[in-house]
Amino acid sequence: MSRFRLWPAGLAGRLVILLVAALALAQVGLVFTLRSEQDAILDQVVHGQALNQAVTLTRLLAALPPDRGDELAKAFGSRESCADISRVTPAPRAMNPTEARLARLLGRMLHGVEAGPPQIAIERMRGSDRPCIPTDRPDGMDIGAGTDVGTGPPPPSGPGPDPRRVIAVSARVPLDDGRWLTMRSALGVPPGWNRAALLSFLLSSLAVGTVAVVAIRSQTRSLRTLAEASDRFGRGEAVTPLPENGPAEVAAATRAFNTMQERLSLFLRDRLRLLAGISHDLRTPLTTLRLKAEFIDDETMREDLIATIDELTVICEATLAFTRAEATAEDTVSVQLERLVGDVAEELRLGGADVTVTATGPVAYACRPVSLKRAVRNLMENAVRYGQRADVTIHAANGEVQIAVQDEGPGLPEDRIEEAFQPFVRIEPSRNAETGGIGLGLAIARSIVKAHGGTLTLANRAEGGLRAEIMLPRQTGGANPAA
Repeated sequence: MSRFRLWPAGLAGRLVILLVAALALAQVGLVFTLRSEQDAILDQVVHGQALNQAVTLTRLLAALPPDRGDELAKAFGSRESCADISRVTPAPRAMNPTEARLARLLGRMLHGVEAGPPQIAIERMRGSDRPCIPTDRPDGMDIGAGTDVGTGPPPPSGPGPDPRRVIAVSARVPLDDGRWLTMRSALGVPPGWNRAALLSFLLSSLAVGTVAVVAIRSQTRSLRTLAEASDRFGRGEAVTPLPENGPAEVAAATRAFNTMQERLSLFLRDRLRLLAGISHDLRTPLTTLRLKAEFIDDETMREDLIATIDELTVICEATLAFTRAEATAEDTVSVQLERLVGDVAEELRLGGADVTVTATGPVAYACRPVSLKRAVRNLMENAVRYGQRADVTIHAANGEVQIAVQDEGPGLPEDRIEEAFQPFVRIEPSRNAETGGIGLGLAIARSIVKAHGGTLTLANRAEGGLRAEIMLPRQTGGANPAA
């Protein structure tokens, strides 16, 4: 079962998350910056609107009879402004420097001189409530009593205050006849993160994510090709030189891979040519020695000498075979593993060996069949030789293919299991090649399995015997190894 991951594995997914996160931070910063600028501008607008309305209404009230004051105040009412005329003298209140400056400016606009408190007072307010909905003032004056809040749209229905932020100014001016005029003016400001900002963020994220995914996929196509070629080369397959295209960094990595592959291939070819020459040079003197040994009169000495020469010949051939197992000349083809292993088991049964093969189902795998068959044969021959029988199982799951070979022999000392993979190391105490081999079977098998990108491990079984396990990875790209 795959585990859910918040952090994606692909470069495109990671870049999209980082870009969207950066875009979100930039959007939040922009909203706060614009809100600050917006507040400053609206402050100036509301201040000017409130002062102008207060001056206009004060001068109109001075020109009209007192009994028409309430009618005129009602005419000034709107959704965002309202006026009230009262004979109650309001209690003086302390003003902050900004409010005091506005009060002086209002006095200068009315009388040509700066009239300060308590004659003229300014109160700046911020909040989310409508400025002209009747409320009880802290100073005891009822704002809006007997005053219509205006002919504009009604306040939004439903519980809770208006979601908009409100910037309001209340101007309090004494009239010539002893009455007091209170003029309130406000502007509603939409929330900083409104639908437009959210829609802009979503569209920007979608555009940035799409461009990032398309760009990353197109620019890293060469990188994916390089990864697949590296995987095939690591399994010992022959890979043609890759085109050095794509971004500069990817092209440089591709160029380095091509150079590495060329040098390694040249090294292997030189090594094989060297060993072929050694093989030719050794076979000739060994054949000559065997012929000369045939003319020795002493039969015991002749048999011992021939046996030694034969042992040297076997060691020479096995050494060459071990080296060839690391070569990559064989083509990679797709085979059915259960048939490949079954063929090896049938060959051993013809020789009288006790071998069983169990497969969970058809398992197709892309490999070099001759080499892989040799590795499996070495393990099965060891199981039959040291453990009387070989039980082989084939299983494909979790992205891997498992081939396990079990026997019923004495197993291996725990401290010498890894040593058994070393060339020419024989855990079996005798020096007889017929019973103990020459110590290259496991080394060859591990070399072949590693060339396929897999692993070979040994472990003693709790019920007795040894278990050899081959784990082969399912290839990325190319043939699907599992049916």
